[in-house]
Amino acid sequence: MARNYWAPVILWNFQATKKVKGLEHLDPGQPYIVMANHSSFLDIPILFRSLPFYLFFIAKKELKRLPFLGWFMMAAKMIFIDRKNRNKAKESIRQAGVLIKNGQNVVIFPEGTASRDGEIGPFKKGGFHLALQSEVPILPIRIEGTGTIWPRGKFLSLKKGEVKVIIGAPIHYEDYKDMEVGKFAESVRETIISLK
Repeated sequence: MARNYWAPVILWNFQATKKVKGLEHLDPGQPYIVMANHSSFLDIPILFRSLPFYLFFIAKKELKRLPFLGWFMMAAKMIFIDRKNRNKAKESIRQAGVLIKNGQNVVIFPEGTASRDGEIGPFKKGGFHLALQSEVPILPIRIEGTGTIWPRGKFLSLKKGEVKVIIGAPIHYEDYKDMEVGKFAESVRETIISLK
């Protein structure tokens, strides 16, 4: 329902069209940790409609309180992370690891929150610890345009427009397994910034 009904209705209501580049990088039988930049709530339905497999999201627990979006995310069994409680945050990461080991695709917005100015901010480390534990490829994605259509914090300032989704080549475990987490996070950030 999320991919085939909810996401298309959301995009239709916003008159948001999409252009996807890089689908040739995907292996349908391979689970990924999808890492994308984040500038709008619209990033979630865009990713649902851009990738040919179901997605589980790790999201901050505050999103539970949002009408419609929060309700949907709970119904779709998304993983909520309590960033103020270290033990609960670790448990959320563990749950995500179980999903990945069962062949599911998990999405992380490593900035932790939506950008206000469209610039890609520093990446938090939790998703990179998850990658090291799971040993699966990271799928880097750059999303452009959602922040213009539905800017963060401006629920009544909506514009129609095109969203570009650029999928990069997967970053395999062998390529990152020996990297220090901070350098690993910065390397993936630079990869996403460079996607055109």
